[in-house]
Amino acid sequence: MTINKYFVFVPRDVENQSHNEQNNSSKRESQRQAMVQSAQKEGGL
Repeated sequence: MTINKYFVFVPRDVENQSHNEQNNSSKRESQRQAMVQSAQKEGGL
């Protein structure tokens, strides 16, 4: 990453990597929410 007074330059591969990490975290979050809902229905929480 290169920073000057006016701009921040980020290489494309870093952008792609962060986008993939966001997708993985959203998948994990949806799995977590499904597990919490099933536990609540069973009376676990």
